[in-house]
Amino acid sequence: MIQSLKMMSLLGLSSVIIACGGAGDETADSNLRDTVQGDAVVNLDYDVTAYLAQQVTTVSAANFSAEQIIRGELAVTPTTGANAGNEEIFDWTIYLDENTFEATSNNTLTLEPGNYDLELLVSKGNQQYAGFTNYTLGDGENDINLTVRPVIGDLIENVTIIDRLAYFKFEYPSNELSALTAPAMGIQVDAAPEQLFTINSATGLSNTYVNLPAGNHELSLKLYDGATQVGKSVASQEIQDVIFGTDINMDIVPLYSEVQFILTENGGDANLSITAPAEVIDEVGGTSNLAATIALVSSKNPLQESSLFFVQQPDGSYLADIVITDLQYDDVTVSISFTDITTADEIASCNNIWLVDNQNQAFNCDITLIRRAVVTGNILAVLGVNVENTEGEPVSGAVITNATGDVLGITGSGTYGTAGYAKLYLQAGTYDLTATNPANGQVDETSVTVSPLDVENLLMTLTTPPPSGFDPAAWTYDGVAGYSVSGADLNISVGGGGGGLNASTTIAQDGFISFDWAITVYSAGQYGDAIRYIINTDSYNLSTAGSASGTVSNIPVSAGDTLMLSTWGSTQSSSYSASFTNYTFVAN
Repeated sequence: MIQSLKMMSLLGLSSVIIACGGAGDETADSNLRDTVQGDAVVNLDYDVTAYLAQQVTTVSAANFSAEQIIRGELAVTPTTGANAGNEEIFDWTIYLDENTFEATSNNTLTLEPGNYDLELLVSKGNQQYAGFTNYTLGDGENDINLTVRPVIGDLIENVTIIDRLAYFKFEYPSNELSALTAPAMGIQVDAAPEQLFTINSATGLSNTYVNLPAGNHELSLKLYDGATQVGKSVASQEIQDVIFGTDINMDIVPLYSEVQFILTENGGDANLSITAPAEVIDEVGGTSNLAATIALVSSKNPLQESSLFFVQQPDGSYLADIVITDLQYDDVTVSISFTDITTADEIASCNNIWLVDNQNQAFNCDITLIRRAVVTGNILAVLGVNVENTEGEPVSGAVITNATGDVLGITGSGTYGTAGYAKLYLQAGTYDLTATNPANGQVDETSVTVSPLDVENLLMTLTTPPPSGFDPAAWTYDGVAGYSVSGADLNISVGGGGGGLNASTTIAQDGFISFDWAITVYSAGQYGDAIRYIINTDSYNLSTAGSASGTVSNIPVSAGDTLMLSTWGSTQSSSYSASFTNYTFVAN
């Protein structure tokens, strides 16, 4: 959690609450000091959950500066003792750095020990922020944590009603919010302009005060990561009956497209039904301004792409129906892109890998939507990726992924460019990119760093990767031992009679090999049993003295070298189990 700065006594405002009220009454102060045994010094520590960045109407920069004084009032009401219910209202200011969400008071209070309701109402322009807490003050210094939340709806005239306001309650896992780079929440009330609140990712926007006339209101929410919309409120929850003091629960769900495959048995022509949320079409101003395409590719399916023509449905979503010819069951990479034809901006996309293995399947595809009217600190870079083979020919249908395996695009599937081209919109940072041709398994890996507003081009050349692990196509096995192979692991067993196994491969290119090894000898007294590796004619013993294990790292090898992994039981009574595991090859 971002640590708030503690309140400093900058203004030095000091008051004592007494039965008749009246801050600053020197006579009352002096009389009370004769009888009060101790003073409670109140320091407010603020957790600011969100701050208004802009109203989303047109593309214009927010008119707020970073370090601000926010002014308002603090109501202090004792709940016990002779003064119970007698409120005091103090002018109050907060110093807020809206970039870090660190807030500090410019005021200090000294109160009589006891239990108090503290209600804060401050504002910047027409946007109000409020907080409420009940706290029992003891002698000496009291650090009180006060959560400050935005107020949605009408302006509050009386600071003392904060404890009776309704709440928005947003339901989403905190780990999802913390995963967002620049989280923000757009809130729209009764078709008024959307207000965009930057969210403190450390404390979260768990709830927000609502001040609206009692009755039904239309409330809609949009969750952003920078300028990219990633979620929205559930449509069925957007009509709410607002009642003072009653919480308003609203869930946030991701933007998604639904893709339904209807195939005949064993594949063939596939009927696809694709839905798109209204937010995507609204961003371009209607279907007449939208160019949408879907691209599919896999090891069994060459790249196919088709234009999508969406028609609005009664529930407000949009539906497109197409036919993909000769689609075979396989792990299929699907990319759907949405482009504003008036500006050529790609405003939304979804990319997924799905296993199509049934006659009737439906998949959800998460959509990222760039809201161009949202002005944020995240300015994207444009990266043009050209993928070719070793002959210099463009490769259509190459799948581009990042370090975590997320699909970023498919070459040849855009509305513009050559067969091997894909355009990526990226936030500033360093990316480890992999381009893969599903048709033949050729790959290329590279790293690229982009800054805001960069326009960069990248060439990736696909080659056949060296075999990974103990690929049976690349290894030969001979000997009298039993063995099993699974990926990067080779397990060997000899139940008696001695002998062993030799596993051999030819190194395809210069690089380094690493592996773990282990041998367990079951026959007593045998010290001639061995586990070793051999490069060409050079032999390296790993163990010749019974049970042992270890790791070999970064052994240099060259293209054309013969590598052998070997075990041997030296007598007729030898029995053992051995393994070579986690075998890896890293090319130079």
